[in-house]
Amino acid sequence: MNNDIATLKVISDTLENEPMASQRVLAQNAGMSIGLMNAVLKRFVERGWIMLTNVNMRKLCYAITPQGISELRERSQSFARRTFEIANKYNDTLCKLVAQARQNNKTKFILYGQSYIKFMLVYACQSQDFPFEEKPANAPIDKSAFCAAGELCKPEELARLKKQGCLNLLDLLQE
Repeated sequence: MNNDIATLKVISDTLENEPMASQRVLAQNAGMSIGLMNAVLKRFVERGWIMLTNVNMRKLCYAITPQGISELRERSQSFARRTFEIANKYNDTLCKLVAQARQNNKTKFILYGQSYIKFMLVYACQSQDFPFEEKPANAPIDKSAFCAAGELCKPEELARLKKQGCLNLLDLLQE
């Protein structure tokens, strides 16, 4: 079903940019064969997500129906809710981690390398008035600090940082 929603989104985006797009164009943009696109369009028509009209004897015109738009919106909102729930869980985990670092007499939190969730780390540290620093992955490890390796580090950098006592940020968040 998620693949159907992704395909419906591609079709919707294509029709928004090119309202008279052919099956061939829809198939190319969706990365599938024309035959498969034909079957998908038939299924979407049956579900009420897409409406077809004959422009002439050889040309069909496709449009996303209100039901199709509603389905896309509902799935997008559901995805956003799940993402927010996960972000909240990670935020709670990071705040607990910072509190634990303080209890263990660490002087600051250092992120080695880069991370997509750096903003969450900064927030967790600020909310507990705990110093935060970001250093390159090749910087020496500060033993007085709580050290975490960003998930964007190269595998060899992660291995070196872990060997020197730095914790992999992905491991921390999966606990």
